[in-house]
Amino acid sequence: MSILFPPPKSSADLANLIAASDLAGPTGSPQRLFSDADFVRFIANAENPERPGVPDLGVRHIQLPDAVKKIDAWFVAGIRIDPGAPGLSPDVIAQFGRQPQIRLIIQPVTNGPDGFKVHDTAGHLIFSFNLDPDPPLDGCAPFPRFKPDDEAFKAIIRDVATLRDQLAAGHFGNVKVSTAGDLNVHPGLVGASAKAFRDALKTLLEKHLSPQRLNTMAVMGISSPEPWIFVSMLRVPQAGLIPVPGPTLDGVHAAQMFSIIGGKPIIPQPVTNNQSPITCRHAALQNPPLAAADRKGVSTSEFIDGNVPSSRILEIVDIIADPKKSHFFNTDCVSCHTETAQPLARKIPNFAVPGVNRAVLPKENWNVRNFGWFPSFLQGGPAAATITRRAAAETADVVAFINSQLLNK
Repeated sequence: MSILFPPPKSSADLANLIAASDLAGPTGSPQRLFSDADFVRFIANAENPERPGVPDLGVRHIQLPDAVKKIDAWFVAGIRIDPGAPGLSPDVIAQFGRQPQIRLIIQPVTNGPDGFKVHDTAGHLIFSFNLDPDPPLDGCAPFPRFKPDDEAFKAIIRDVATLRDQLAAGHFGNVKVSTAGDLNVHPGLVGASAKAFRDALKTLLEKHLSPQRLNTMAVMGISSPEPWIFVSMLRVPQAGLIPVPGPTLDGVHAAQMFSIIGGKPIIPQPVTNNQSPITCRHAALQNPPLAAADRKGVSTSEFIDGNVPSSRILEIVDIIADPKKSHFFNTDCVSCHTETAQPLARKIPNFAVPGVNRAVLPKENWNVRNFGWFPSFLQGGPAAATITRRAAAETADVVAFINSQLLNK
């Protein structure tokens, strides 16, 4: 399930958003969901993601303005409620297990000498709901198979369904709101229902989340005015929150860079595996690693960095946008964040984005937002809400799985 907040246009709009600094832990807890310690590590990992000794490939570092290095600047742009990462197909679950999670997409908004600004930066805070894991399959150590805590997750689903029903009954702002239709900014977060529904969402998050569930993060930022740099993070015993090597970056590099203005567009070049049978064997921290020669896959780098026929571009993005085929362990970050904007910018014939309102499709080829707010650094003006085909496909899978597997008939 996916909930997108409207992008703010002025300071007055922030009252209808949820500040990361205002999200408390469980009832009665003085601790924030996003603690000071975790925020400091989040910023440090964003700015310096690579470990000592890792070869320098020319990936630049994210440059965060001082105002963005304060937790008060970060707001929830979107909420994704997912019963199972890295995917919900039987093949993915058989290999990886299933990790229910709530993902908060956060973005910085500041009001300083340069005026009101939504920054072209985004973070993911991933709260997981798991029991003790199952042993890994042969050849997939050290990674165990996720084991879902479905009882805890079903309580979340029931509360979300209640909010949907309350919206339809006019409980928020005395106006009836339907959530049916293509993905867009959530209709409950605009108009008369906005503030009351925002408060209800905040209560839901604080009821079900705790700092102890926050074990995975990611960040995308720029080295102004570009390139865009992607970094994933994982909490590990003893070491704490660290940048995690990308499975498609040979398990070595933790950052991937996407550039449009000059130079090589994508560094490092990914070695994907999304055309092979689904396997939990991959290149990141795995012993023995899955050799590049044994991996078969596609990435958007193939056509971003080359002259490729339209028919081939469609083949590539169809695979990347399909969560039954592509996921974090076999597809690179840049591919998943460019599979809609790039073919739209190229006006590829027969390219369609079902399930997404045209108003929130990415309008510029440098928009790398999947689900959130994109501020154009060329056209100026207010930030635009963005939803991609990949986000819509994941949402459809989530709704189908919840209805068929987790809800009582």
